[in-house]
Amino acid sequence: MKTTSKWKISLTSLAVILAVFLSACGPSVTPAPTADVNAIYTEAAATIVGGITQTAEAMPTSTPEPPTATPEPSATSTEVSLADITPTQAPANAGASTATPVPVDPATAFGCYNAAFMAHVTLPYAPPFSPGDRFTKTWRVKNTGSCDWPRGFKIMFISGDRFGADTIEIGQKVTAGSVTEISLSMKAPYLSGVVSSNWQLATDIGKPFGSVLSASITLPEAPAVAPGGCLNSVLISDVTIPNGTELKTGESFTKTWLVKNTGTCTWNKDFKITFVGGDLLGSDTRKIRQIVGPGSSAEISLPMVAPGNSGTVSTAWQMASDEGVLFGQVFGFSIVVK
Repeated sequence: MKTTSKWKISLTSLAVILAVFLSACGPSVTPAPTADVNAIYTEAAATIVGGITQTAEAMPTSTPEPPTATPEPSATSTEVSLADITPTQAPANAGASTATPVPVDPATAFGCYNAAFMAHVTLPYAPPFSPGDRFTKTWRVKNTGSCDWPRGFKIMFISGDRFGADTIEIGQKVTAGSVTEISLSMKAPYLSGVVSSNWQLATDIGKPFGSVLSASITLPEAPAVAPGGCLNSVLISDVTIPNGTELKTGESFTKTWLVKNTGTCTWNKDFKITFVGGDLLGSDTRKIRQIVGPGSSAEISLPMVAPGNSGTVSTAWQMASDEGVLFGQVFGFSIVVK
């Protein structure tokens, strides 16, 4: 009974407070009608019960369901445009090659044809070789002209020692702007020191263009001596045209060596001075036309002509018996053609 009285007193207090609040918020012109006390009790009780029910529903259960709706982006999210991307995020040249561009020299062009040396694929500068060694020299070149190179284009000897090679067709079509590799089979000459061979690309009618393609090797300083039984020889001196003599293109000259028979057999008139490497310089193997006994010396000469291209040109020669057996020291020398 006491509990019921307390409950009624609480409801009465709440009803009175609610009535005062509604009278304060209502319009001043029309007074509110007199409230029924029992109706107020009923409404207040329903409000309290409803509040309790909403509070219970708002409390999470032990296993809440995950939200099914995708949340909207917050007001602080930022949209990134292409203009906002820095070069590190989207580099402008992401697909471009990073290779160093090859400079184009217009001075080496012939019409729309040009070429630039890019790399030594085989044999970097001046590796060691012995006379007579065979090797393949390969250059990487780029077509820097505006015209394709047809298969009939050539790689042409221009100066130095030929290394046993000769002008040949490249045997491939090379389109403008592309890169290719060009090779030559070579043979080390019978010379000493650093020896070079210089080549250049040329059209099918022999017009050179592009960078000079060089091959350089190092040969032993000691002259090569080939044994020939009782036959042997040694160079005493260069009587004419010492090594490094400067000559004009197409100039004729006579090369003379002083040679000693260091063997035990006599050389007859059919013994020869024989070409063994480099540039022939307009000459060829020929008979000595004299008898040279053991321990004797003789001057042996060859008529020669400087080539039509400028640069350093080398040649190498050796004694041979009447049967063609090579023997003795190799007589090599170079001229500088201006």
